[in-house]
Amino acid sequence: MKQTLYIIMAALAVVWVTACKDVSEEPELNRGYDSNFRVPDPEPMTAEDSAFVAAQQAEYEQNAK
Repeated sequence: MKQTLYIIMAALAVVWVTACKDVSEEPELNRGYDSNFRVPDPEPMTAEDSAFVAAQQAEYEQNAK
């Protein structure tokens, strides 16, 4: 019983020693990101693109039954 207690205490000591001491040790989420990023404007689909999507949708509907 004492051996199990010593093993648990040793494991807790290892975790305590190796854990982050302060929150500032973790990197900030927004560091290094460009805040002026702009998503490009969408382009309308061509007739060829629309036909391809419609064919894919029809194939999915046929095989989903």
